[in-house]
Amino acid sequence: MSSAKGAPVTEVQALIGTWRLLSFRILYDDGGVEFPMGADAEGLIVYTHAGFMTGALMQRGRPKFSAVRASVAERGIGSADEIVAAFNGYFSYFCRFETDPAQRKLTHRVIGCHLPDWEGRTLERFWQFEDAGDRPRLALRSAPLSINGRPACNELKFVREPDVLASGVGA
Repeated sequence: MSSAKGAPVTEVQALIGTWRLLSFRILYDDGGVEFPMGADAEGLIVYTHAGFMTGALMQRGRPKFSAVRASVAERGIGSADEIVAAFNGYFSYFCRFETDPAQRKLTHRVIGCHLPDWEGRTLERFWQFEDAGDRPRLALRSAPLSINGRPACNELKFVREPDVLASGVGA
């Protein structure tokens, strides 16, 4: 890996930036595969130089509310079914992160999450860069976990988004 100026870039430095989701799947130890947000899920993660990460995943085609909110401050809009569908079709958290380059391990210390019970949790993610030609790709895997009693791990794959403001485009 090298920077735009040709200088070598460490893998930790290469993590910094914006990454668009290509796929999110659960890989079960028994060989099963599940796409919890659908095979066409959308999402972004952003790693900053300040040591923060924010990420959001969304299921495409979530049903719209029957009434439109003008602001998140309008809390009385949406039926119970609409709210459950919206909640279950979206996932987001932000955190501080640390790296262990020898293990290619990220430690996410969750600050805020749409799931309140995740706040304060420490999550481990293992990274790997994949050669895809024109734009770097990033694979993240969770530490082993149990989902409904089945051993598994989460796998998310991303493609690097260009730094358009840094390159003068859109500035």
